[in-house]
Amino acid sequence: MGIRRSKQQLLQTDLQIYEALKRCEDALTLGGFKNIKKNETLRQLNGKYKKITVFGEIDISLMEVNGKTEINLKSTANVDNIFALFSSPNNKIMKAFISNF
Repeated sequence: MGIRRSKQQLLQTDLQIYEALKRCEDALTLGGFKNIKKNETLRQLNGKYKKITVFGEIDISLMEVNGKTEINLKSTANVDNIFALFSSPNNKIMKAFISNF
């Protein structure tokens, strides 16, 4: 087991919560995430991200707040490799999701 670090980010959208949940699932698929797990009741998703230089996962939780949907992202990645010295693996995981959302 490698050394792992986490990063969190909060997004807000005007989409309805179940529409945002569907878009999150699509973004995970388009971003190259595997083993995508979705729990509609808890409004949570999880996806594994494994590329040659990055190994980690992302946890997504959705919540309605004041008529908007908040998307809480938490990525966890291995940081004990040479590639992590040059760029943050957590930033790569976040970017893979956000750029496809």
